[in-house]
Amino acid sequence: NEYKSYLRFNTKTAIMPEGPKMCYVCREDIPNHWVIFQDNFYHQDCFTCLVCKRVIDAKETFYEKDGVPVCHRCQTKNYVEKCGVCQEPIIGNRLIYDKVHFHYTCRNCKKCGQPFKEDEHDSIRILENKDFVHEACK
Repeated sequence: NEYKSYLRFNTKTAIMPEGPKMCYVCREDIPNHWVIFQDNFYHQDCFTCLVCKRVIDAKETFYEKDGVPVCHRCQTKNYVEKCGVCQEPIIGNRLIYDKVHFHYTCRNCKKCGQPFKEDEHDSIRILENKDFVHEACK
């Protein structure tokens, strides 16, 4: 599944010319202060995370999964690959070997013992026994 990231900077605070809005969740009129997500209007308190049901704050980064908002915390906890060493979510760049994802700092060179760094990616080698080593340590 593809995830889109959203950052809401503000919500609307005035009635638009075409009149009151109806909340996509509760189907009640929204007199003011609404959230717009995928062309639907929401009361601020009705705009909640698919997973934890917490209200997503107006300035909070959130994601879309199957047309429904997911807060950053739940997206990270539930939908992001976990490190094969520490089991923590991996945000950003990572090492991937045999479909297992790793934080760079969670894998150490088997020869020198130093953790790998992102800028060393092209010089990391994997030996036949599946050990990770710096090219210079090989």
